[in-house]
Amino acid sequence: MRNAPLKMACLCLLLLVILINSYLLIKIGSGQHALLLAGSILISGSIFIILFIASGWRNQRSLQFEHLFNEYPIPMWIYEKSTMRFLSVNDAAIQKYGYSRKDFMEITLKDIRNKEDIPLLIDNAAERCNGTEYRGIWRHRKKDGTNFFVEIYSLPAIYYGKNARFIMAKDVDAEVKASKEARELGMRYELLAQATNDAVYDKNLVTNQVTWNHGLSNLFLYNSNENTDLVQWWQENIHPADHARINASLAACIAAGSNYWSEEYRFQCADGYYKYVVDRAFIIYEDKAPLRMIGMMQDIDKHVKQAIQLEEQNRTLKEIAWINSHEIRRPVVSILSITGLFDKSNQDRHLNSQLMEWLHESTQQLDDIIHKIEHKVKKLQ
Repeated sequence: MRNAPLKMACLCLLLLVILINSYLLIKIGSGQHALLLAGSILISGSIFIILFIASGWRNQRSLQFEHLFNEYPIPMWIYEKSTMRFLSVNDAAIQKYGYSRKDFMEITLKDIRNKEDIPLLIDNAAERCNGTEYRGIWRHRKKDGTNFFVEIYSLPAIYYGKNARFIMAKDVDAEVKASKEARELGMRYELLAQATNDAVYDKNLVTNQVTWNHGLSNLFLYNSNENTDLVQWWQENIHPADHARINASLAACIAAGSNYWSEEYRFQCADGYYKYVVDRAFIIYEDKAPLRMIGMMQDIDKHVKQAIQLEEQNRTLKEIAWINSHEIRRPVVSILSITGLFDKSNQDRHLNSQLMEWLHESTQQLDDIIHKIEHKVKKLQ
């Protein structure tokens, strides 16, 4: 009974008045005093009734507060400041933390914290929870051991005569983790931007704005004041032969909701020269919509050119090998055959003259083939 002390005080007051007036009636006993006694009793009874109605009205307000407290969707509780014991908890707290109402009455605030956080809890309660409002973010622990972050709203309170604190604990676990991840990602981006000569970028896929680090100047000779802060500028500098492929690849990656994208293409430098680059990026989404794209363009022009040159050399070597095995064999066979037909006694001068012409033709063919091989060898060099 929440207003029992007030009702008891009213009853004691009424009995005291009755006893005093009864004593006077016995001692004096006159009709005038009897009338006075009756009036006093009537007044005392009226006071008692008024106080009783007032206490009932206060009790009704208290019940309304209790109903609002218990039905509120955010976890709330009241705890005794000196012992940190729970004095009252609402239904949302019971559902969120996994403790029954009876369990809560048997534990303290320390039981919903990790052991390493308890010293901070005690220091905070001593320094910041001294009759003032408090707001802060803390890590709490459920009955099953699960940790999550809450934003605490704390107010001083007197609860049944006890020095207490009223607490509202809003679940902000998702927001804190997202903020922490974004902060760590931003730190990694800054460290990467300072540690590499590659062109590191941060594209806002909502506003189409781009932030570049120093690599843009080092690799592609552009200055930051050359309208390089838009995605459109990046697209316009992709080689025309690669433009459609790169845009289609990025669109397909975003449509699939993939976080990782990588492509090789040619990008135009400030002097008009196209460099081969490999572009790798991480895409961040919010509600399945692309929000941010952090990536790095690496200059692979030298490697690609070397690969192309090596491919050309291999192709040339294959051509030389084919010439050696096919074209050069024909005149060599002819020369060998012709030399075997010569009349060594020189009696058939006409035959030898004809053979000399054929030998000259075959030798000329061999010479042409050798020059052809020399030309290809020069290309290799």
